[in-house]
Amino acid sequence: MRLPVYNLFTEDARGNPVWLDALADFEVARVRLTQLASANPGAYFIFNIRTQQVVTSLVSTSEQISQK
Repeated sequence: MRLPVYNLFTEDARGNPVWLDALADFEVARVRLTQLASANPGAYFIFNIRTQQVVTSLVSTSEQISQK
């Protein structure tokens, strides 16, 4: 079993990070991030704990969700 490297976050109303999940595989983390953003509008990002950097981010709006 691989240890989680990628942490998924969203932002609260004040822009503070809110932890959602931890995953070992980047592609799985990216798919999960897309699923979350499709279901609930907001800002999301994936943080790599090894490099201490945000590796991808996504902002979804209610208009994008209603168009699907």
